[in-house]
Amino acid sequence: MDDRLKNLKKAMNESVFSKVEFTSTHQKRVYQQLNESQVVQHILSLLVDKKTGIELAQLLHAKGVQDIFNNEGVIYTILHEQENKGHIISQWDDAGVKCYQLTKSGLKWLRSQNREKKTLFARKQQLLEVRLNDHF
Repeated sequence: MDDRLKNLKKAMNESVFSKVEFTSTHQKRVYQQLNESQVVQHILSLLVDKKTGIELAQLLHAKGVQDIFNNEGVIYTILHEQENKGHIISQWDDAGVKCYQLTKSGLKWLRSQNREKKTLFARKQQLLEVRLNDHF
Protein backbone atom coordinates (compact mmCIF):
# COMPACT_ATOMS: atom_id res chain seq x y z
CA MET A 1 0.00 0.00 0.00
CA ASP A 2 1.19 3.49 -0.79
CA ASP A 3 2.66 5.34 2.22
CA ARG A 4 0.14 8.16 1.77
CA LEU A 5 -2.74 5.71 2.13
CA LYS A 6 -1.16 4.07 5.17
CA ASN A 7 -0.84 7.46 6.85
CA LEU A 8 -4.41 8.37 5.94
CA LYS A 9 -5.71 5.10 7.34
CA LYS A 10 -3.74 5.60 10.53
CA ALA A 11 -5.00 9.18 10.93
CA MET A 12 -8.60 8.13 10.33
CA ASN A 13 -8.34 5.28 12.81
CA GLU A 14 -6.93 7.63 15.43
CA SER A 15 -9.49 10.40 14.91
CA VAL A 16 -12.60 9.60 12.92
CA PHE A 17 -13.12 5.94 13.72
CA SER A 18 -11.64 5.76 17.18
CA LYS A 19 -15.01 5.94 18.92
CA VAL A 20 -17.13 4.15 16.35
CA GLU A 21 -18.37 0.74 17.40
CA PHE A 22 -19.33 -1.58 14.58
CA THR A 23 -20.81 -4.63 16.22
CA SER A 24 -21.95 -7.79 14.49
CA THR A 25 -25.53 -6.56 14.97
CA HIS A 26 -24.70 -3.39 13.01
CA GLN A 27 -23.04 -5.48 10.33
CA LYS A 28 -26.10 -7.73 10.01
CA ARG A 29 -28.38 -4.70 9.70
CA VAL A 30 -26.22 -3.20 6.94
CA TYR A 31 -26.21 -6.46 4.98
CA GLN A 32 -29.97 -6.83 5.48
CA GLN A 33 -30.63 -3.30 4.20
CA LEU A 34 -28.37 -3.82 1.19
CA ASN A 35 -30.06 -7.09 0.32
CA GLU A 36 -33.54 -5.64 0.81
CA SER A 37 -32.68 -2.73 -1.47
CA GLN A 38 -31.62 -5.18 -4.17
CA VAL A 39 -34.82 -7.20 -3.77
CA VAL A 40 -36.88 -4.00 -4.05
CA GLN A 41 -35.06 -3.13 -7.27
CA HIS A 42 -35.68 -6.63 -8.64
CA ILE A 43 -39.37 -6.45 -7.79
CA LEU A 44 -39.89 -2.99 -9.24
CA SER A 45 -38.04 -3.89 -12.43
CA LEU A 46 -40.48 -6.78 -12.93
CA LEU A 47 -43.53 -4.55 -12.46
CA VAL A 48 -43.31 -2.65 -15.74
CA ASP A 49 -46.29 -4.85 -16.66
CA LYS A 50 -49.01 -5.95 -14.24
CA LYS A 51 -48.10 -8.98 -12.18
CA THR A 52 -49.52 -10.85 -9.21
CA GLY A 53 -47.53 -11.61 -6.09
CA ILE A 54 -47.30 -15.26 -7.09
CA GLU A 55 -45.95 -14.32 -10.52
CA LEU A 56 -43.37 -12.09 -8.86
CA ALA A 57 -42.28 -14.90 -6.54
CA GLN A 58 -41.89 -17.28 -9.48
CA LEU A 59 -39.90 -14.76 -11.50
CA LEU A 60 -37.65 -13.91 -8.55
CA HIS A 61 -37.02 -17.63 -7.98
CA ALA A 62 -36.21 -18.02 -11.69
CA LYS A 63 -33.77 -15.09 -11.46
CA GLY A 64 -32.11 -16.77 -8.49
CA VAL A 65 -32.84 -14.03 -5.95
CA GLN A 66 -31.73 -15.92 -2.84
CA ASP A 67 -33.19 -13.51 -0.30
CA ILE A 68 -36.75 -14.69 -0.91
CA PHE A 69 -36.22 -18.45 -0.81
CA ASN A 70 -38.38 -19.89 1.97
CA ASN A 71 -39.46 -16.34 2.82
CA GLU A 72 -41.81 -15.30 0.03
CA GLY A 73 -43.84 -13.24 2.50
CA VAL A 74 -41.17 -10.56 2.29
CA ILE A 75 -42.38 -9.87 -1.25
CA TYR A 76 -45.78 -8.77 0.04
CA THR A 77 -44.18 -6.62 2.73
CA ILE A 78 -42.09 -4.87 0.09
CA LEU A 79 -45.12 -4.50 -2.20
CA HIS A 80 -47.10 -2.87 0.62
CA GLU A 81 -44.22 -0.50 1.48
CA GLN A 82 -43.71 0.45 -2.16
CA GLU A 83 -47.41 1.06 -2.61
CA ASN A 84 -47.39 3.39 0.41
CA LYS A 85 -44.46 5.26 -1.15
CA GLY A 86 -46.38 5.62 -4.41
CA HIS A 87 -43.91 3.53 -6.42
CA ILE A 88 -46.53 0.94 -7.37
CA ILE A 89 -50.29 0.65 -7.57
CA SER A 90 -52.44 -2.40 -6.98
CA GLN A 91 -55.76 -3.40 -8.47
CA TRP A 92 -58.09 -6.37 -8.13
CA ASP A 93 -58.89 -8.04 -11.44
CA ASP A 94 -62.20 -9.68 -12.40
CA ALA A 95 -61.05 -13.05 -11.01
CA GLY A 96 -60.37 -11.51 -7.59
CA VAL A 97 -56.58 -11.58 -7.95
CA LYS A 98 -54.56 -8.58 -6.82
CA CYS A 99 -52.15 -7.24 -9.46
CA TYR A 100 -49.33 -4.75 -9.02
CA GLN A 101 -47.78 -2.32 -11.48
CA LEU A 102 -45.05 0.31 -11.44
CA THR A 103 -46.07 4.00 -11.33
CA LYS A 104 -44.24 6.90 -12.95
CA SER A 105 -42.79 7.71 -9.54
CA GLY A 106 -41.59 4.12 -9.18
CA LEU A 107 -40.02 4.16 -12.61
CA LYS A 108 -38.22 7.40 -11.78
CA TRP A 109 -36.91 5.89 -8.51
CA LEU A 110 -35.81 2.72 -10.28
CA ARG A 111 -33.94 4.71 -12.92
CA SER A 112 -32.20 6.76 -10.23
CA GLN A 113 -31.06 3.54 -8.52
CA ASN A 114 -29.69 2.23 -11.80
CA ARG A 115 -27.81 5.51 -12.39
CA GLU A 116 -26.30 5.27 -8.90
CA LYS A 117 -25.15 1.72 -9.61
CA LYS A 118 -23.56 2.80 -12.90
CA THR A 119 -21.85 5.74 -11.19
CA LEU A 120 -20.54 3.50 -8.41
CA PHE A 121 -19.27 0.98 -10.96
CA ALA A 122 -17.54 3.75 -12.93
CA ARG A 123 -15.84 5.02 -9.76
CA LYS A 124 -14.63 1.53 -8.92
CA GLN A 125 -13.24 1.18 -12.43
CA GLN A 126 -11.43 4.53 -12.15
CA LEU A 127 -9.96 3.53 -8.80
CA LEU A 128 -8.79 0.24 -10.26
CA GLU A 129 -7.17 2.05 -13.19
CA VAL A 130 -5.40 4.45 -10.81
CA ARG A 131 -4.08 1.52 -8.78
CA LEU A 132 -2.92 -0.28 -11.91
CA ASN A 133 -1.20 2.87 -13.19
CA ASP A 134 0.61 3.28 -9.86
CA HIS A 135 2.14 -0.17 -10.26
CA PHE A 136 3.47 0.39 -13.80
